[in-house]
Amino acid sequence: MKIRIKIVTLLNFLIIIFCNQTFAQNAVTKEILWTTDWSPNGKYIAIGGNVDTLKIYNSSNLKLYKSLLIKNTITRIKWHPTKNIIAVATQMSGDRSSIINIETNEKIELNAVSLDGARGIDWNYTGEYLAVTDNDGEILIFNIKGDLIRKFNNENTKTITAIDWHPKKDILITVSDKIRLFDINGNLLNSIKHRKEEIMILSVAWHNSGSFFVTGDYGDEKDKSLLQYWDENGKLLKCIDISKGEYRNLVWNPKGNSLATASDALRIWDIKGNLISEGYSKDYLWGISWNKQGDRIITSSMEENIILWNNKAERILAIE
Repeated sequence: MKIRIKIVTLLNFLIIIFCNQTFAQNAVTKEILWTTDWSPNGKYIAIGGNVDTLKIYNSSNLKLYKSLLIKNTITRIKWHPTKNIIAVATQMSGDRSSIINIETNEKIELNAVSLDGARGIDWNYTGEYLAVTDNDGEILIFNIKGDLIRKFNNENTKTITAIDWHPKKDILITVSDKIRLFDINGNLLNSIKHRKEEIMILSVAWHNSGSFFVTGDYGDEKDKSLLQYWDENGKLLKCIDISKGEYRNLVWNPKGNSLATASDALRIWDIKGNLISEGYSKDYLWGISWNKQGDRIITSSMEENIILWNNKAERILAIE
């Protein structure tokens, strides 16, 4: 009898331990925050990822201002250059990519975008056009009302990971297996193979002048991820390989004298590709954005961490 009681007690003890371990594991499970963007008025920061929610924070204290339900996954968000509306790209989601008015919560679904979703989204420099690159390899141009203006193919490539408009012209850069430049009518202007290996490019950003652009790739089996500077005609200017993590996103500050990159650390570079500052991160950074003044950077990460930094890559505030 005593032996049976001891066995039952031991089993109960083991069950309790198992349940507690399972609960602890579930409690620390975190999702990827793919993307972030700062509002043009500087008041708000938008963040999205695998969390079924587009979250809007007050930029001064990172207090939650508003949450909007959007099913997994928000891959990219981009605030309109002058209006309080956000373009949202999604994949693996029951919700289409869309344009959302943050003040009224009005949502315009972009139904022409592939059901397989999209990775790239960006407003042109005037905010008149919105470009979306979907997972069928299509580039779609919409107006601000969500009407489809034009659609063309990215040289028969399925996955397009990012897109960026020229800051002064209606010219687009898309990145995937190659760098490709198009005009707004869909004419291919240039196609550039960025390295000998078959490596996906994840991010691209025109410099504010429009005279050059920068790309960041996924990296190879040796964890060599390249940050590359190119002139506007596609000539390689500089290649940097110090990062141990893929370059998920990169963005220039408003003055155009500093480039911030999200990878295994926050790094800030000058226009010639010299490293200015570096900020430690305990996990890989994915989303990144500057404020209008260029003195603050927001990042989102692989383990659902949100960090506010100054322009020297020093931490100011975090939600971890």
